[in-house]
Amino acid sequence: MTIAGVVLAAGKGTRMRSNIPKQLHKVAGVALVGHVVRTLRDAGIDEINVVVSSDLAESEELHAALLPRVTVSIQSEQLGTSDALKSARSSVAGAESIVVAPADMILVTSSIVRQVIDTHAESDALTTVLGAVVEDATGLGRVELDTAGHPKAILEEHEADSELLQSHLTNTAWYCFNNKWIWDALDSVQAADTGEVYLPRVVEQASAHERSRIVISDDNETGLGINDRVQLARVESVVRRRINETHMANGVTFQDPGTTYVDIDVEIGSDTTIGAGTHIRSGSRIGANVSIGPNTQITSSKIGDEAVIDGARVANSIVGAGVFVGSNSLVRAGAELMVGSRVGNLAEIKNSVIGPGSRVSHFSYMGDATIGANVNVGAGTVTCNYDGKEKHPTVIEDEALIGSSTMLIAPITIGKGARTGAGSVVRSNVAAGDTVAGVPAKSIRSK
Repeated sequence: MTIAGVVLAAGKGTRMRSNIPKQLHKVAGVALVGHVVRTLRDAGIDEINVVVSSDLAESEELHAALLPRVTVSIQSEQLGTSDALKSARSSVAGAESIVVAPADMILVTSSIVRQVIDTHAESDALTTVLGAVVEDATGLGRVELDTAGHPKAILEEHEADSELLQSHLTNTAWYCFNNKWIWDALDSVQAADTGEVYLPRVVEQASAHERSRIVISDDNETGLGINDRVQLARVESVVRRRINETHMANGVTFQDPGTTYVDIDVEIGSDTTIGAGTHIRSGSRIGANVSIGPNTQITSSKIGDEAVIDGARVANSIVGAGVFVGSNSLVRAGAELMVGSRVGNLAEIKNSVIGPGSRVSHFSYMGDATIGANVNVGAGTVTCNYDGKEKHPTVIEDEALIGSSTMLIAPITIGKGARTGAGSVVRSNVAAGDTVAGVPAKSIRSK
């Protein structure tokens, strides 16, 4: 059976009280619509279409949230979920069945989606509903079952009678439909008083043919949706707990999982330890036996095996194996710390390469610099790379020794094995093996 997926993401989400469309609010580093797309893909669905409003279709943020090979359809008018699904008809025409999902129910797992697909195929259903038993069903649509235990109707809270309101079986708005049947069924759905046409009404038609089925999740988190900021925070806490538990199951130690924030699309090697208050954002790759934190922030960076990041910030950079980065330091903008190098406390490395075995001591700034192997940069050293108009490079070759509080006025090259005295202001290149000191620095090498 060929399966396509459709994500309904054209709603306005006014209860979020935000200039950002609800579908683009992020949980664990990924927009809500992106979470649903990933769930469908993980469930084995390759052909996915996302239905959005016309003002969202060209959004860069939307397309950044989607995976490759995901297409977008436009619902030109906000006429309800049934009308939104019609907008995707041509994009999923070749599939035998379609899985339809809302953009704001992201706690549904790929495993239960596969269960819905299997149940749908095995029972030859026209409609298969994913229901969830929740602790508090207030405000949620209820699934009414017939005597055989199959869905008879889905009713909003104001439509349900007192008996049905006692039920905690709610509609997740995830469905699997027979792709030949669903379009005629949609055409026969009557509009509500608001003029909108609602997708759950097709369940009644499938039930009339005795071809409606349901898969019920007994995980009450499955039914948690997002309509406002409170619910957004609640769902995010669940997602982050699941992420951390997955990493722990794979051999990662969390000092305090409740205060450690790891995004979607982060890889962490075994025997790595992560301290409390740490944030690791999407796109980061952490090696094995790494020590991170507490209170470290890592964004879109690669950390090598056995590195130590002790309460620092690393963004868009590479930290090699066995590297040490001290507390309150900042490594950013494409910096690379090569194997065995060290960065002290309260230092900043920006768009620079620190060679293997080299040391940049505390309170230093290395900007637009290339530092060779086994260089020692003393505390308080600054590469003065900006002249008010342009950034200029600094090169420090292998085995050089830069004295504390040296100012290196770029562009400049410090030769192999050269030395600068403490407090020097170096305005011109220093030859290999030379020693300079003073303001401005001059050679003091013995003749």
